[in-house]
Amino acid sequence: MLYRKSKYLLGLTLISSFALIGCGGGTTVDSNPSGTTQNVTLPTSFSVNDSRLLGANCAQCHGTNGNSVNSWDSIAGKSDIAEEFYEDENALMSAVAHGFTQNEVNKIASWLKTLPKNNNSNDDNDD
Repeated sequence: MLYRKSKYLLGLTLISSFALIGCGGGTTVDSNPSGTTQNVTLPTSFSVNDSRLLGANCAQCHGTNGNSVNSWDSIAGKSDIAEEFYEDENALMSAVAHGFTQNEVNKIASWLKTLPKNNNSNDDNDD
């Protein structure tokens, strides 16, 4: 019986600790490499931007924020993404595209066209 109680209390303590750590918010002190401390204000809320969350899937091939650093097209700042989303001849892009509804495609496209183009990225397919 004592073993059960101590196991329960240990579990409760761990859960409480993780809950307190995960809550965030408020101010904490952060030490940087120079040894000085600074106050850091942690976020206390999060607003969901479903367009950005959906568009994050594009980063795997098209680069962070739509600016490619490989052979894939850069898609940041493009205004015709929604129209050509399902028309890509690449089998991988076609498979990815068909995983989204038209409403989701429109949200992704609206977010991507707000992103600035990077002049150093692979931008072969301009508008």
